[in-house]
Amino acid sequence: MPFRATNDALHEQNSPITLDFLIPGGTHIGDKVTIGQVIKIRFEKPKGRMNNFIKKASEHIPFKYRFLGTLGLYLFWTFLFLIFLRIFTWMRYVVALTISFFTGSLVYFFMPDLVLGRIDDVVFLGWAIAFAGAGWWYAKRKRLHYH
Repeated sequence: MPFRATNDALHEQNSPITLDFLIPGGTHIGDKVTIGQVIKIRFEKPKGRMNNFIKKASEHIPFKYRFLGTLGLYLFWTFLFLIFLRIFTWMRYVVALTISFFTGSLVYFFMPDLVLGRIDDVVFLGWAIAFAGAGWWYAKRKRLHYH
């Protein structure tokens, strides 16, 4: 469905809802562009200056070093949560490490990083969930084995 013709028809009918909110700032919408393409342009466009800066800076860094920086940032947040939980609570190391992996991955998920996209965020979140699942499985196996 063509975007411009549909939006103009909604404006002519004085519709309370138009498609103007889908138009990204500074983007020309041609006559043959569909609504799906406008939605794709709207949501794929980077949102902030920080993301644009990181994108341009990360293009010049080899992937191996971007990955190491990303891993270091994730482990830094995980270590901070681990230290916090061990100092201010009486948690055991395994429980504190499980919670810190999960909270570290959540913090990392919502902050800009050197590897653009969501694949690294999902991998770190998956690692936290897998570590928690392995701990749960080991504890259940240990309880069943000794009782």
